[in-house]
Amino acid sequence: MRASPRFYLLVGIPGSGKSTYARRHLGQALRLSLDDLRLMLTGVAYDSRYESIVIGVGHAALDYMLSRAATWQRDILLDATNATRERRKHYLQLAERHGLPTVAVFLDCPLEMALARDRARPGGVGDEVVTRYFAQLQPPTAEEGFAELIHVTDCGA
Repeated sequence: MRASPRFYLLVGIPGSGKSTYARRHLGQALRLSLDDLRLMLTGVAYDSRYESIVIGVGHAALDYMLSRAATWQRDILLDATNATRERRKHYLQLAERHGLPTVAVFLDCPLEMALARDRARPGGVGDEVVTRYFAQLQPPTAEEGFAELIHVTDCGA
């Protein structure tokens, strides 16, 4: 591991392969998954009624993890859609406050592939949610303040 921990921020629509990529390529990082939190807290993959709870718990956990990353000497990874610049802005500011460089990992996946994957998994979020995130998706840019951008076009990786 490098001397200074990093914060990896995954970006991609549901079904784009974010969790799979994280497990295969960033397994050294401590991973916080909003999908896992949703299931743990509510028992369902997605229900808009509970999103404020999921986000609140996720933010508190992430803040703590980022604050301890240097002591633990561990990279931190947020596994969530992070589809908009506005959503990412908060996380970039949080990482900066804790002195961690942020790396965006953009899973650039075609809509049809993501829809097929979501339909195939138990408890998927549904076509409407996947399509909505696809419409909202703003690819990350260096201008947002990322130390590095990783653009993944092989969504099967």
